[in-house]
Amino acid sequence: MKLENFRWNIIIRVVLILVLSLGLVWTLSSTSWFFTPLVLFLLLLTVTINLVYYTERTNKDLTQFLVSIKQGGFTNTFTGQKRGLSQAGLSNAFNDVIEEFQKISMEKESQYLYLQALNENIGVSIISFTPAGEIQFMNPAAKALLKKPYLRSVDEFKGIDAHLYENMQQLASGEKRVIKTFLHGEMQQLSIQVKDFVLQQKDFRLVLLQNINAELEQQEVEAWQKLTSVLTHEIMNSVTPIASLSAAVNEMLKDAGQMEGLSEGQKEDVTSSLETIEKRSKGLMHFVDTYKNFSRVPVPELTAVDIGALIERIVGLLGPDLHKAHIRLEFDPPKNTVWVKADHELFEQVFINLIKNAIEALAGSQDGKVSIRIVKRGGKVYISVADNGPGIPSEVVEKMFIPFYTTKKSGTGIGLSFARQIMKLHNGNITVKTQPGNGATFTLTL
Repeated sequence: MKLENFRWNIIIRVVLILVLSLGLVWTLSSTSWFFTPLVLFLLLLTVTINLVYYTERTNKDLTQFLVSIKQGGFTNTFTGQKRGLSQAGLSNAFNDVIEEFQKISMEKESQYLYLQALNENIGVSIISFTPAGEIQFMNPAAKALLKKPYLRSVDEFKGIDAHLYENMQQLASGEKRVIKTFLHGEMQQLSIQVKDFVLQQKDFRLVLLQNINAELEQQEVEAWQKLTSVLTHEIMNSVTPIASLSAAVNEMLKDAGQMEGLSEGQKEDVTSSLETIEKRSKGLMHFVDTYKNFSRVPVPELTAVDIGALIERIVGLLGPDLHKAHIRLEFDPPKNTVWVKADHELFEQVFINLIKNAIEALAGSQDGKVSIRIVKRGGKVYISVADNGPGIPSEVVEKMFIPFYTTKKSGTGIGLSFARQIMKLHNGNITVKTQPGNGATFTLTL
């Protein structure tokens, strides 16, 4: 109906132009009238102008409508009520289309804002780059992981970690792998996955990086606890009877005179052997009993702890050891009291272990120094214990939190494992940052 109205408006104007043209020709050729041809000419000119204006106005509206869609500006409205029913209908059609585009645009904007919020808050690092190595995108998690606010080329990863760069380039599309890497002196276990895709006829590679240290550490602690529990149980069940029986046999032989037929040397050998079996069995039982503590960490009794005051007490307790080793200790308590929910006794044990480890690392140093810092940032508390010793080799860093692993002659190898276990029970974490020759920094995060 709208199209028919438009068509009839055009036909009427064209018919009027033909009639007026024929009338003007007839009056000019067959009469000597003056005013009639003048009136007919003016009417013809008016109708012609009206036809041109009518058609151009429609074209103008259509052009404006198409330009509005092209530029994505859907705020224009069209009004054609004053120009007849056909124009009103066409304007309404334009407005309906613009309204639909507005809805689509709002939905796309909502989806974009949702994806943007997801991208900014997701914990997985996302990096995309072209086959030429040009980085197209890095989300905030990637910038935080790499401690780089901006990277232009994937080749810059060579300076961050060559092993990580090789995996980013060599993994097949869809392949996933867990790698160990050192980022800024700190060991990280990363899950890396790559995916190749094509967008607008351009090739891209998407890399997903996720730090899974916490998850792997938790699984590792649980596995070691189970293993230690099984081993200690089986060893104790086997050794306890051996110790008891060897002691009993030794007493029986002495009391019953069963060794009368033996020479003095043979008697001493038998007695010595049984005593050795008894002592070594008891020693092994004591050793196993000591390591039971690793698999039996008590449930922490959380209370409000002034972490600054706690560290000051530990420093006072270990002050003589520090002075004896000629080691300076730097600790500036925070101006405002920093409270944490923690088990007072367990946390004291953690700090004692860390400071003692620092003292041992600085043995023989001429200018040994231990620095303790407390920083509260973003709802978290960071406590660092740093020394200026020789640092820790990378191969040792990978194993230092493994239970029973130690590089010390008299070490048990459970100090750092125990510390990490305690931090996990407090929903916290312990990390180490070190470089050969530049000391080591252990950071507790709560």
